[in-house]
Amino acid sequence: MAQYPFFPMFVDLSRRHVLVVGGGRIAARRVHTLTQFCPSITVVAPAIHPDIAALTAEGRVQLSERTWQAEDLEGIDLVLACTDDKALNAAIAGACRARSIPVNDAGDRRDCDFLFPGIARRGAVVAGITAGGEDHALARRATEAIRECLDDVLDQ
Repeated sequence: MAQYPFFPMFVDLSRRHVLVVGGGRIAARRVHTLTQFCPSITVVAPAIHPDIAALTAEGRVQLSERTWQAEDLEGIDLVLACTDDKALNAAIAGACRARSIPVNDAGDRRDCDFLFPGIARRGAVVAGITAGGEDHALARRATEAIRECLDDVLDQ
């Protein structure tokens, strides 16, 4: 069976509860991005990046400094598994699927229900960019180019 590309879809997260498992650099970048779209973000990790600590101090993120437990999925609508442990990410993804919760495994594109896009935003204009989870550097360059285009077009 042929693998289809992911369908780009914009989702209202303003009334959703998002769980990010992991507290490292990737988790911090994703949490920072999510704060633009979602007021209810919980991070579960035994150790956290300073950027997550800052967002927690600002009251923009709820934090549980401990290891993930399946009970953390109660009341959650969307999950990002961003740990450095592939087996743990896979376990989180499996637990999410058993509960019909969409999940993104930051370490394995094949284990994702959705991809976390690069975001180019200027006011109400939002573009999500992905290279299908295959080439993060390409997606990053494309995101930056689109940000520049938005600046050029919307400044006119």
